[in-house]
Amino acid sequence: MIAAATVSAQGEPLLATKATPIESSATSSLPRRPNILWITGEGVPQPALSCYGGRLLQTPNIDRIANEGIRFENSFCTNGLCAPSRATLLTGTYSHVNGILGNPEFYSLGDPPSRFDAAQETVAKILKRNGYQTGMVGKWHLPVNPAKAGFDYFVYKEGAGGPYYEPTGFLGNPSLGSEEIQKFRYEGYETDVMTDLCLKGLKQFKQPWFMMMQFFNTHRPWDPPHKYEHLYDDVRIPEPGTFWDNYDHRASPAGRARMRIEDMPDFNPPADLTGRQRKQWNYQRYMRRFFGTLRSQDDNIGRLFQYLDQNGLTGNTIIVYTCDHGFFLGDHGWFDKRFMYEQAIRIPWMIRCPGAAGRGTVRNDWVINIDNAPTILDLVGLPIPAEMQGKSIAPILRGQSLPGERPALYYHYYEFGTPHWVAPHYGIRTERYKLISYYTRNEWELFDLEKDPDEMENLVIDNGRHIQQGYDTVFKDLLAQLTQLRERYNDNTGYPVKFAPPGD
Repeated sequence: MIAAATVSAQGEPLLATKATPIESSATSSLPRRPNILWITGEGVPQPALSCYGGRLLQTPNIDRIANEGIRFENSFCTNGLCAPSRATLLTGTYSHVNGILGNPEFYSLGDPPSRFDAAQETVAKILKRNGYQTGMVGKWHLPVNPAKAGFDYFVYKEGAGGPYYEPTGFLGNPSLGSEEIQKFRYEGYETDVMTDLCLKGLKQFKQPWFMMMQFFNTHRPWDPPHKYEHLYDDVRIPEPGTFWDNYDHRASPAGRARMRIEDMPDFNPPADLTGRQRKQWNYQRYMRRFFGTLRSQDDNIGRLFQYLDQNGLTGNTIIVYTCDHGFFLGDHGWFDKRFMYEQAIRIPWMIRCPGAAGRGTVRNDWVINIDNAPTILDLVGLPIPAEMQGKSIAPILRGQSLPGERPALYYHYYEFGTPHWVAPHYGIRTERYKLISYYTRNEWELFDLEKDPDEMENLVIDNGRHIQQGYDTVFKDLLAQLTQLRERYNDNTGYPVKFAPPGD
């Protein structure tokens, strides 16, 4: 049994660990066969991190990855949901290719249930075939034995989130290389325990190694460790500007979705509160717990840095930090994700690569989560399989520019069902515009992100009968581009792109 380690003997959070110098120059000298520590957070929107400008919580250890590496400002996911994004990170492919349309425990109405063919290629399989020892610890959430997906060492927990002090539900293989799955019991706070287990795996590995540390927090029920339960008790967290959104100027799925802060069943507000008072009360509890769990994640990333520093591994280890999707922190009055709105589709992505060019810089290049796997393979000098739909951004780390520019993001969300009932939709996002098709409802949304960055006014008006004056050409161009993107990525799921009269 592994007892959950405390962050310090006094229960205080770790400060950012001492930085190990990395070579920084206009050109790069990347290490050969480096180790890879790939950290995936759960539903952490960019503004929650201090390296992205967040002011409510300092995340010094996550910031260290950005400060000693490259941080991407325009990083997006392709399907804002836990399991689909994790499958995409592993495979470098869209949901309709890797088979994970929605979370495995749910059935998406009108679509086939999620399947993950164990025979398909993954970044872990490729690295393992090429001499890497591979590990995965934390949130798995895919309907396949991790060993079949390419992992020598794995420990995960059943389900998608907490409760975070529940000692049962841990699953893993009994020895390095085994495909057997056994049940385990670990006492302590889940995030601390998983970090212990990650370190246990690293201590068994020979170099080079590839470890995916996949945190559960900040997932519902947002259970912070006991030491952070009252972290924000004396702080009133300001609501975002769209907190009181009434959804009057958008397509009906926004108003129909069941993600409203005032209806959250997670807390026990006083019975005498009005609806608006309950919404504010729930929001404060939600945010305090969210940031308490996020602080725990940053502490434990500090523990991983400590291990690398103390064992002389930092200078030969690529460290990636990203997330499966963003999250609504009261934006539009919501919690959760799913919608193709900015808070849900924008994700953190930063890479600390020893010897890379551009240390400590921020890039505006567009990167998508289908790019993660190809980038890792390229960085270690391995060919990228033709079936991977992303592109490598490794040229940036070599001091070069990316060949060509991605013209737009293609997004496709499927899961329609309890508890949130967000209508399936796909869409295109360009630098200025966003077009969304709720194809099962024949409803559309068009946003001018330059004039309306909060996405409050749908420019498809009169119940979908007309386009706002001045945007007809924009709409037609986006329709054509959306069709081309679906063809480019071979996506035949959902309905064909067609703008038809309402009720058709």
